[in-house]
Amino acid sequence: MRRGTFIILVSAFFAVGLFRAVQLGLVPAWLGYGGKSTKYTLATSPPIEASDVPRLVAADEEYARLVDAVLPSVVSITSQRMARLGSGNVSAFDLLLGSRDTRLQPVETSLGSGVIVSHEGHIITNHHVTERMNEIEVQLSDGRTCRAVLLGSDPAVDIAVLKIEAPNLKPLPLGDSEKVRVGQLVFAIGNPFGLGETVTSGIISAKGRRAAEDSAVEYLQTDAAVNRGNSGGPLINLRGEIVGINAAIFSNNDEGNWLGISFAVPSKTARHALESVIKRGRIVRTYLGVTISNVTPELARQLQMDFARGAFITEVVPDSPAEKAGLQGGDVVLELDGREIKDSLALRNRLSEVDVGAQVELKVTRAGAPRTLIAEMAEAAPEPAEPEPQTQTHPRPSR
Repeated sequence: MRRGTFIILVSAFFAVGLFRAVQLGLVPAWLGYGGKSTKYTLATSPPIEASDVPRLVAADEEYARLVDAVLPSVVSITSQRMARLGSGNVSAFDLLLGSRDTRLQPVETSLGSGVIVSHEGHIITNHHVTERMNEIEVQLSDGRTCRAVLLGSDPAVDIAVLKIEAPNLKPLPLGDSEKVRVGQLVFAIGNPFGLGETVTSGIISAKGRRAAEDSAVEYLQTDAAVNRGNSGGPLINLRGEIVGINAAIFSNNDEGNWLGISFAVPSKTARHALESVIKRGRIVRTYLGVTISNVTPELARQLQMDFARGAFITEVVPDSPAEKAGLQGGDVVLELDGREIKDSLALRNRLSEVDVGAQVELKVTRAGAPRTLIAEMAEAAPEPAEPEPQTQTHPRPSR
């Protein structure tokens, strides 16, 4: 028998067998042969009734109500910086011809988040979201887009204040971050990876965290998921109040992936920056007029202190608020307005939250004896602006 004939006979035999199997319903329907369907019965009732877990059901409903109430106040921010094509590297060919292209093109885009804090359209976000950008667009939760004006920005605390013109805005109130307790439930809302309004939840993991030794901010730490694009969005409590502005994450890789630790600028710091911009048209810094350092264990023994704490005053500037208040070199500041001062950085950060013209109460120790002094804060001289770079080939991403 020829090979071709054999193959034809086998194929015919297989086709007849397959046809008979379909008739008998032996071929599953999912193979597409139209066999009989397999019987199945779906579950019709949940394994537990809502009445059996009323507290969980109530919490679930309350979380949803909270999110519904705050989402209209959170915005997505897209900012763009323009630069001249010829302002950066020039090729050898261009140099040879003496040409230099001066056309403008977008060279950097930043995605971030923000939160509306006034009915007039004031928005708080991060400084690094809008840094050196000359076009800022805000998208509201209802889809409206608005051009935003940058009113002021403070790189030291990473807070920027924007303004938009739009009707029917729903601002969120700024809560008191000083009253936030470790373990409290919070929600982070923002625009991660450009996905739009996204909500994550967690707890306050710690307070007073510093991103660096000279950090001007003592952050709130949370385990609520925060990723690129969340920067500038609010961290809210169960009352819908802003207790922080999401600013950074802890990451040990270049991709900046979230590892379960997020940081937010406390609302008290954000409020001070906002009110400074609104009242004075710019970010202002207060001035006490002292040079300070940390108290080392050896210095603490010399000063007859029980342990090393506080801010040691090494020098007092003549005719400064500090001198007028009676502060002297060698004093150690232990409290400011009833708040403990752990070190020199804590004193600097506490002073940065005080308004110009405000009076502060300083509790100090001098040669082992306690004293209470009152100082009236002055305005510090503005720092010189950094020059605008000609080009920036590696855009700074929103954290």
